[in-house]
Amino acid sequence: MKRTLLALSLALASTTAAAEGAFDTAQDAIDYRQAAFGLIKENFSDMWAMMKKKKPMDEKAFAQRAQHLALLSQIPFTGFKVDGSDKGDTSALPAIWQEWDEFEAKAGAFQMATERLAAVADSGNADDIKKAFGAVGKTCKGCHDDFKAE
Repeated sequence: MKRTLLALSLALASTTAAAEGAFDTAQDAIDYRQAAFGLIKENFSDMWAMMKKKKPMDEKAFAQRAQHLALLSQIPFTGFKVDGSDKGDTSALPAIWQEWDEFEAKAGAFQMATERLAAVADSGNADDIKKAFGAVGKTCKGCHDDFKAE
């Protein structure tokens, strides 16, 4: 499972630049962003389990997950730029397209927070890691609260 997720992560990361124009349908864009968010959730959940001592801390695995998270944070947002991707099998709220600048700002904050986490994950400084991890979680929640139907 982890190898499959890594392979998918790498495949998604390598195609992000061309992805915006690569969707045949709006549902393809929705599926794309949902797959990317699924990988984000997988990486974040594993790190969360380590942070909460639900599983043993593995500093190397944690740092790798943080690197993956930073890469993945760049991927899903092109899937919101496709006409009609506000309709269909999605939990994205209309507020995304009504408040696009706010949504982009929150996406940018998420991306910056994941980059910060990736930067400190190798440091071994537990306080910095905890703070950076918390910031990532806060950006996720902030966006979900305003832009995702739960």
